[in-house]
Amino acid sequence: MAKASTERLDTDRPVDAIDRAREPRTPRGLATRRRLLEAARSELIERRGVLEVESVVGRVGVSVGLIYRHFGSKAGLVSAVVQAFYKRFEDDVITSNPAPSADWATREHARTLRAVAFHYEDPLAPVVLARLHSQPAVAALEARQLDAHIELAAENVAHGQAVGLVPADVDPRLAAAMVLGGLRRVLVSAMGREPRPSQERVGRELWRFVAAILGLSQADDSSRGDRRGA
Repeated sequence: MAKASTERLDTDRPVDAIDRAREPRTPRGLATRRRLLEAARSELIERRGVLEVESVVGRVGVSVGLIYRHFGSKAGLVSAVVQAFYKRFEDDVITSNPAPSADWATREHARTLRAVAFHYEDPLAPVVLARLHSQPAVAALEARQLDAHIELAAENVAHGQAVGLVPADVDPRLAAAMVLGGLRRVLVSAMGREPRPSQERVGRELWRFVAAILGLSQADDSSRGDRRGA
């Protein structure tokens, strides 16, 4: 019986192609699910993108069957960790207001710096961006997340046009796709270097890129305060 469960857990089929796990309905079930997610996150960080279900359940002190019950498969568990990562990114960066009293351009400059800080400060970030993306379940999840984030960012670009800071001829969705796609590639490159370039430098260079895509008159006014951190 245990062998059959392990074979199911080791499947590489995308999450959408396997049976959906039922959401836990009791406090105990929710707590177990949370502990499994935390253990899987730690496993992925410590082993640089490798996850063994036996090690995860050993950290939590439960049976392998509980991973199947809560996540459907090993792929489902990894995807749940990645989904939680992108949910934090959405809450902390995409939908937050990092500078409530500032104008639109200053707020977007602050958002760009926050995006860099989010990835530099989370040890799971380089694992998600550079090591897990080739797994089919993760790739499918990331595609959905990126599409959703592009739509949110496009609404924000349109707002920048409405207040007269982004030129009217900028296509909001194309601009949003370029910004988020560029952000990912810049961070993959930066976090893969040894030593890493400073967070401040990456933020400054990324803001120049974002400002150029959005057609902002000049990035220097918003980034003047960062020059001391070069």
